[in-house]
Amino acid sequence: MNQETVKVPARLTLSVVAACLVSFCGLLTETAVNIAFPAIMTDFQITTRTVQWLTTGNLLTIAMITPLSAFLQRRFRLRSLFVFSAVCFLVGSICAFLAPSFPLLLLGRIIHGVATGVGVPLAFCIMLEQIPFQKLGTYIGFGALVSAAAPALGPTYGGVITTAIGWKNIFSVLIPVLIFTLILGIATIRENGEPKKVPVDIGGILMIMVTFFCLVYGFANISMITVQPLSEILFLAVGVVFLFLFIRHCKGRENALINVEIFKNVAFDCHLAGFFLINLVMLGMMFLLPNYLQVALGLVSMIAGLMLLPGSVLNAVFGPISGAALDKIGPRGPILTGLSLICLSVLLFVLFGTHLTPALIVAFYVIFGSGCGIAFGNTMTTAMMRLPVELKTYGNTALNTLMQFAGAVGTSVCAACVAFSQSGVEREDASAFADATKVGSTHGFLFLLVLAVVCILLQIYGFRYHAKMNRMELENR
Repeated sequence: MNQETVKVPARLTLSVVAACLVSFCGLLTETAVNIAFPAIMTDFQITTRTVQWLTTGNLLTIAMITPLSAFLQRRFRLRSLFVFSAVCFLVGSICAFLAPSFPLLLLGRIIHGVATGVGVPLAFCIMLEQIPFQKLGTYIGFGALVSAAAPALGPTYGGVITTAIGWKNIFSVLIPVLIFTLILGIATIRENGEPKKVPVDIGGILMIMVTFFCLVYGFANISMITVQPLSEILFLAVGVVFLFLFIRHCKGRENALINVEIFKNVAFDCHLAGFFLINLVMLGMMFLLPNYLQVALGLVSMIAGLMLLPGSVLNAVFGPISGAALDKIGPRGPILTGLSLICLSVLLFVLFGTHLTPALIVAFYVIFGSGCGIAFGNTMTTAMMRLPVELKTYGNTALNTLMQFAGAVGTSVCAACVAFSQSGVEREDASAFADATKVGSTHGFLFLLVLAVVCILLQIYGFRYHAKMNRMELENR
């Protein structure tokens, strides 16, 4: 059947829109809140280390919930999971908007983490289960628009709202959107089959929660490794140990949280690792640039956010466009084109590191956003295409889990690069502190460049390995 003859019912399209809107709200606030940190610190009279828990607590919750998505999607109805996610986000937003103290604001962000951990994988689950294969690239491109563009637009959204009407309205503006989304999802989301009474793997749940709690917490506090090396190493070591225990626990186990057979597929592994690195580079850049614009160049949060808008818009626009290109010409061309643009832009950020101007940042970020929009969703689609139908749910879980984990790693390592350069420099000495921020940001850009190069090499190997396996299969027939 030709792609042009395949029709997707309007009801199904609207169900995807509803699920993606919840994801959008969750991912948008991940970076929108970051830019409001100075205002939140002033209002609640708290330190940088304390306010950082708004991000750390949110990411910890998401990282512990997302690995359970394959189990949740088999055990419960998709519409029930959607309602749970949307209501959680609505309650979290109201709690954060009305919060009279920091602990209640943090509680709201933790509830947001639960909603995001359930909601983001759900959107892709609906696509993978119900969208015809001939249209899958286009629709996952739309999902990628949400997953990539929402955190990219976060600094702009957060900066404008914080400056214009106050940081609490970052949450209040989303409340009517969430109410509309909840109604839309209830009206349109349908099931492909009945849920199964899958037994609860309590041991696996505990292991995966300990794994990601320790790993995310360890990376979130990586800047403290020179001050508290033993505790940092301990958290990371415990996370790695429990990860291996979890994998061993899942091997050969019926109804495991994750089917480890997916990791025996080398092509999938390459694209999975590439997807992780793309996310890490994207979210690392989303920390470095707002910080550079505000601290090193002295711009206010609203202007800093608006300067990132052109690149963020292109990131969003190229998601579905490049997904449609994948449906027509295959994944290799679009993915390698996008990754080449990412590598080029990050290289430019490295070369101009301490001499960046607002105009250069806008120009380089336009290239970067375009590359991310082209490569992000297509890498996810390609990874899923490498798996048989019965393993796609587990592949979706792995991809979404690593997407959230990448946010913690990218943000934290880049923050550590900047913090190490700023150490010993008094904030009152504005000029010296700005220069230190430029140097630290350049180190962060260099770190991201190495990851971008590794990413493109992994993807090339994944394409070659898949082509080799196809040739061998044809020869054996």
